[in-house]
Amino acid sequence: MKILLLLILFTSVIFVSCASSEKTQTGPFVDEYTTIFPNHDVADELEEISKTIRLINNLTFYKTYAFRDGAITKDNLDDFDLLERSIFSNTISKTSSGTGAIISVSGKKVALLTAAHIVSYPDTIISYYSSNGNQSKYIESILFKEKQKIYTDLPDGGLLKILAIDDKNDIAIIGNSFKEVVPFDFQVFDFNFGNAKELKWGSFVYLLGYPMHYKMVTSGIVSNPNYNGTGNFLVDAPINRGSSGGLVLAIRGKAPNFELVGIISSVPAEKKTVLTPYNPSRDLQFLSGTSYSGEMVIENLEGIKYGIGKIVSSEKIKIFINKNEKKLRDQGYVISVD
Repeated sequence: MKILLLLILFTSVIFVSCASSEKTQTGPFVDEYTTIFPNHDVADELEEISKTIRLINNLTFYKTYAFRDGAITKDNLDDFDLLERSIFSNTISKTSSGTGAIISVSGKKVALLTAAHIVSYPDTIISYYSSNGNQSKYIESILFKEKQKIYTDLPDGGLLKILAIDDKNDIAIIGNSFKEVVPFDFQVFDFNFGNAKELKWGSFVYLLGYPMHYKMVTSGIVSNPNYNGTGNFLVDAPINRGSSGGLVLAIRGKAPNFELVGIISSVPAEKKTVLTPYNPSRDLQFLSGTSYSGEMVIENLEGIKYGIGKIVSSEKIKIFINKNEKKLRDQGYVISVD
């Protein structure tokens, strides 16, 4: 009888302990962004979100004219035939890539959210000679934009155009009309737009994009939330070229309650100016430690400072979309956020 009583008591203790543990895990919903790694499987949700992002490529062609020092200034630019005055002219191309997310499908019209600097290239670029470290008034070269091609892997060649853009806040909407819109090819990001101002030091976020042209998901920790008063924040995450425009997601309360809190804008870069052997075709190989007596040229090198990323807040994105809602609607694109 004593043995039976002890077994009943032991079983009751186990039952009470398990019930207490379950209550702790399923406690009341907390209406704030989590600062811990999610304890729920979110693979399915991340896979669905990944289907909404696209690699965005930009190819811009410029006609360039170069001039001798002292030949031409901005004031008398219109007085000369640039081709006659130039010491040479050429056509060059500038390329960039990043990430865009499909945020609207209106009939056959598809719109994507991305970072402005991926697709925004000026019509004219002027560079000047320098004297004693100061900019001269004499023009060294002028570049005129001739053609721009923005494209992705969507059907019909995937060509896109700029629908609305905000260079200051690094936000753009791009899109186009397609002959046939199949839901599988045009999956829309339909998660809620969150409030980045509610993020805290240490808030946990996911980032999805195309670093180095590979579709990837990574995670990061928020720092300096709302540093500019408009919700922008910093994140410690392995961001690389091609990540710009990528989605930044936080979990409100419990997984998998994802909300968009921003898009990737930029990472700090370190610029260096070095002397290097003249190698225009890039096909010469130089052995380390050997001497070189040929022609040298100045080359500018830029390296990414990994681990620090600037994020444009969901608040700025919502303001941008609402501001341009009528303009987009007049073009046939229905995009609205609360």
